Amino acid sequence: MRDIRFRWRESHARFAILACSPTATFRDSPVNTGRLALKTALSGIARRWLPAPALGRLVRDGGARRPAPRLMLLTSTLGSGHLRAAQAVEAAFLELSPGSEVLTLDFWSLMDEGVAQAVRQAYLRLVHERPELYDRIFQLEERTWRRILESDESLPPSLAEGIEFLTAAGIGKTLPSPDGGRYAPVDRILFRLFCAAFREPARMGGVSRVRARNALIAWGWTHLAWRLYARLLAFRPDVVVATQMIPAALLSFVKIRRGLALPAVGVLTDFGMHDFWLQPGIDCHCVAHESIAGAGNASGEVARVSATGIPLMPGFRNPPDVREARSRLRLDPDAPVALVLGGGLGLGVDAIAERVLACPGRLQVLVLAGHNVAARNMLAPLIGRCPGRLYVWDWTEQMEVFFRAADVVVGKPGGLTVAEALACGRPLLATRSLRGQEGFNVRFLERHGVGALVPEEALAQRLRALLANRAELARIQQRAWALGKRDGAARVAELALELARSPSYDQAMQRR
Repeated sequence: MRDIRFRWRESHARFAILACSPTATFRDSPVNTGRLALKTALSGIARRWLPAPALGRLVRDGGARRPAPRLMLLTSTLGSGHLRAAQAVEAAFLELSPGSEVLTLDFWSLMDEGVAQAVRQAYLRLVHERPELYDRIFQLEERTWRRILESDESLPPSLAEGIEFLTAAGIGKTLPSPDGGRYAPVDRILFRLFCAAFREPARMGGVSRVRARNALIAWGWTHLAWRLYARLLAFRPDVVVATQMIPAALLSFVKIRRGLALPAVGVLTDFGMHDFWLQPGIDCHCVAHESIAGAGNASGEVARVSATGIPLMPGFRNPPDVREARSRLRLDPDAPVALVLGGGLGLGVDAIAERVLACPGRLQVLVLAGHNVAARNMLAPLIGRCPGRLYVWDWTEQMEVFFRAADVVVGKPGGLTVAEALACGRPLLATRSLRGQEGFNVRFLERHGVGALVPEEALAQRLRALLANRAELARIQQRAWALGKRDGAARVAELALELARSPSYDQAMQRR
């Protein structure tokens, strides 16, 4: 590797390039852009986070506000839940303030498209092939992540093991062709350097591997922060709502480092609170249930946690009754119904549907395959063999109709799926869990007696027992309905609008 030495200055959040060999070559990377391109790119990153008074600061002047506040939504399209929560907040916000401007910013749009695709694929590979390792990484506390960004300590063993697993599997060796975007050259160089740091021997051209790894992680984080800051300057929002903890932490970093007096709301989309959410730049956290607010209180965040419920789309405010829902889907109104979900990616729905169909009787099985074309093709022959019992759809914008038509839901325990099931008064049986945030959701279901994690081989038996005792099923459905929150989007929008309109958002927080 080329002999690049970094010096990290926390006060200015910058790297200085101390030495670059003019005869450098890349042994483990196909980067051939040349010394000048690399040096220009790296120097540009180092300069961009220096204090820049000429750029000005995004501050609230305390004077007259725009009659129609601007809302920025920060989300992540890794899965559909975070995006749907943001869409629900947008719909509720515009209903309260019709003339407002709303901008949705996907975290992944802050980097080159090819690099973003590679990182997303790496994440999905890790959670599916090594769920126990992913869970150990997920459990790392916020202070650990802060040390990674701010010191030269070795990475935690679980994180180092995860990255080494992915680099050994070939992540980063190839990237899709660049789309010509402005982020492509810098991001691709940085990404390949990062991957090489985990394939290199203990020392890389005079720079210890630990220091190189940490420098590249902090460098990438700072570069993303600069890009977010530029988007904030361009849109100049009155309030920001984040529906995923990574962009929320990035926003907090920008607010603190740039001194922005900008109200920020964090919206949790799972039934638990990872302490990485507790960032100093996030003014209020909206959580799924009062028990989670209690967990935040235990962390010393008493005035900053509000049990609003997870934001759901408008159709969940007043979901249809069972007979109406079944009529709209042309189902037998008197036969039991099971709904099989696999999230936006439709993960595993074909195998689960076959298990559910093993239940005897007239059980009708609804399957939402999402974007999983392969699963839909696998289920096509079953439709012919099970006439009147198996119905398969792709994605739908009327999820509340499907939930209300079902007696029980079988699927991936994502936060939005659990919230939607409870809002419609339906128990959820999860056949698999990716641990991490899904572990929060499974424990919540089991603690309140409205669902459980059930092995696939035991699913048919569990469903038969549940559907056979209609009185007990009705009691479970009533508990689920009582736990469900159907006005979460409206409550989050009301909070955001109050903060946006208040000359002093500190006073608004105190009132709440």
